[in-house]
Amino acid sequence: MHNTHLKLPDGRSVNFTIRPNPRAKYMRMHLSADKGLVVTQPAGVNAHQLLQWINSQMDWIATHLPKVEALAQQSPAQTLCVPDSVELPATGETLKIIYTSTADRGITRSYRANDSLLLTGAVGNTEFCCQVLQDWLKDYARYHLGKLLQQATQETGLHYDSYRVKGQTTRWGSCSTRGNINLNYKLMLLPAEWVRYTLIHELCHTVEMNHSRRFWALVEKFVPEYKTVHADMKGAMARLPGWVNAE
Repeated sequence: MHNTHLKLPDGRSVNFTIRPNPRAKYMRMHLSADKGLVVTQPAGVNAHQLLQWINSQMDWIATHLPKVEALAQQSPAQTLCVPDSVELPATGETLKIIYTSTADRGITRSYRANDSLLLTGAVGNTEFCCQVLQDWLKDYARYHLGKLLQQATQETGLHYDSYRVKGQTTRWGSCSTRGNINLNYKLMLLPAEWVRYTLIHELCHTVEMNHSRRFWALVEKFVPEYKTVHADMKGAMARLPGWVNAE
């Protein structure tokens, strides 16, 4: 990582951090109260290309910066920590996280079902560890959410065309008009009944692409207590452990 600064059209100077990420496919930027502006640089993108792209995002930065600055004044930054364990209520697993430091520059992972997740390599790098944990959770979610979605399909008789696991920052799931469902891998950290509700919610969108009375009536057919679950899930994204939201 290295820090530099950017001059906005209104004269303000903004410090930002460039984070090289060989696993990233696209350039992206994120504004947060604790880290400020962080720009991800994928492999194959040189400094000139990255700077051109950053300059093209001036309007977005200028629009969102005041909100982030206000938030930074309200809440002090929290130190990012790696977890000693991870609870996966959606599947009933609790795993110990074991860190073994070696001279390797990368980190390998070894998963033992219902027991542990072993990270070996450059585990002294907290942010790198968080990224590896996120990548593991995505793979874990891809398998288990697929199974749970199939179960929900059999239960409801509702069908989808395809599904993908993503890392949305505000949504637990979405469904396109073609019946393509996107599910948030962070669902694995939520209670099983919340996950089931989310899957059924998105499956119901394959019939009703809205939140009309007909839609909610269909949801209620399979989840009679949906109003309670829906209310309980509000704000859940912000309550997730820090490592899963680390950029």
